[in-house]
Amino acid sequence: MNQQKIPEPEKFEGMSIFRPPLCHELTGKRFLLEMDDGYIRQLELTDNDTLLFGKADTAPGRYRYDCLKPEENTFFINFEQESVFPRIGYTIVLDLDQSLTTLAIASMGQDPKYPRMPAIRFVFGGILNSEGAAPSVRHGYTPDLVGRAINWNYGTFDVVHVYSSERYYRVAFSPRRMERMRERMRADGTDPDSGPRRGAYEDYAAYIKIKDGLYLVSLLETQLCRSRGHGNSLLFLMNLNTMHDVGRSFGTNDQGENENYVFGAFGEDYDAGETLAKPSLFFVH
Repeated sequence: MNQQKIPEPEKFEGMSIFRPPLCHELTGKRFLLEMDDGYIRQLELTDNDTLLFGKADTAPGRYRYDCLKPEENTFFINFEQESVFPRIGYTIVLDLDQSLTTLAIASMGQDPKYPRMPAIRFVFGGILNSEGAAPSVRHGYTPDLVGRAINWNYGTFDVVHVYSSERYYRVAFSPRRMERMRERMRADGTDPDSGPRRGAYEDYAAYIKIKDGLYLVSLLETQLCRSRGHGNSLLFLMNLNTMHDVGRSFGTNDQGENENYVFGAFGEDYDAGETLAKPSLFFVH
């Protein structure tokens, strides 16, 4: 009896096992965003796959997008400006409870020495109401997470993100993850004692508070880029009330292909005292 082969996915979605279903609640809606860089931007989700985005006084661009909903009335919208080189990726957090928004702009080619390492910047803003007014408050950077560590499970692997200071993060591995890595090295004929140690490196981070229990976290892989020639910008919208996050990875995968996809994970608090006690290998803070 012939068995049908399950078709391969059309695009790389390596960390998407725990991603929630794509959200289409905003389809047909239009927003005017008053941003702190001095521009008003228009955002219109014309259908379940396509949106219009750009400065309000110019013709908007048309983009394919993914939208996720990590919490009631908060949305994570991700898309890419594919017609430009170097690449530019956009992620918009729409906070309808507070009529606030945060725009993350990731771009390739900003560092001549490491052109395959993305850079990222944030623009805060408010959502204009029907009378053309927006709140004066904003989302903003926060020290709330400093000293906390969470073991995030993506389905195919888990990793501990240690929020070591207001500007940096560290990576650690749980004992079960370390043992799995050592077993794989033994099977490959590699000395398991030559493998990674907990708290292997530290890298750049940014932490933004959206509302109580909800944080936008940016992690860059610049240290990995130095060793393998490419890195990614990782962006997470973490709901710490449910210990579930959604996010996106923008950059290049291990096969050298462009990467920009959304994912999800479940987390549990982790005691990273041992990792935090170690001096930084790359930065002093």
